[in-house]
Amino acid sequence: MADLSQFLYGTQPLEAPEGTRVPWQGLPPARADQMKQRAYEQGQKYLQDNASVVSKGAGVLQDLEKFGELNRNSRTGALYEGSFASFMPESFRGADEKVMKSITSDLAPKKRVEGSGTTSDRDINLYLESLPNISNEGEVNQQIRENYRSQYERANKKLQFMQGFFDQYGHLNGADAIYQQQNKVVNQNPPAGATNKLFNAADAIIKGR
Repeated sequence: MADLSQFLYGTQPLEAPEGTRVPWQGLPPARADQMKQRAYEQGQKYLQDNASVVSKGAGVLQDLEKFGELNRNSRTGALYEGSFASFMPESFRGADEKVMKSITSDLAPKKRVEGSGTTSDRDINLYLESLPNISNEGEVNQQIRENYRSQYERANKKLQFMQGFFDQYGHLNGADAIYQQQNKVVNQNPPAGATNKLFNAADAIIKGR
């Protein structure tokens, strides 16, 4: 974990990746140190807030995986739809179905988990667009699970990038722009040997160079 003193007293070789301007650039040393400290504290808060989101998201994903495991053993869907469901004794549904219903209830208040970081308009947020349910076919529940897993993996990837940037520079100024550019370049599948300063800077942070 980065320590504030190493950024205030010049032990870091660079204050930011090439092409990224920091707010204290060109200021007198005392004023620059004040702004560095503020940026450091803002970065810490962002990381703490969004680490909490990712941690809660991991718990939601674990519940979804448990539901999926049970769903693979016990079919769901049409049998529980319409008027026929009201005539089915609860005991007939079995233990798996009871646990799945419990998981659905537990997930209801966790459908939306948001971060409150202050350094970016695109904080790390996780949304469960719908709940897995025994009234759904297994494929529908699986799609809900896969969609959430994709969100979680993207959120965790961004958090790890932001943490690495902070550990290297002591602030998050410009970090979101570099992260977005890196992912834009990756998604566009650039040709071998393509040069991009922002991409190279982001790649260096991830690899710890």
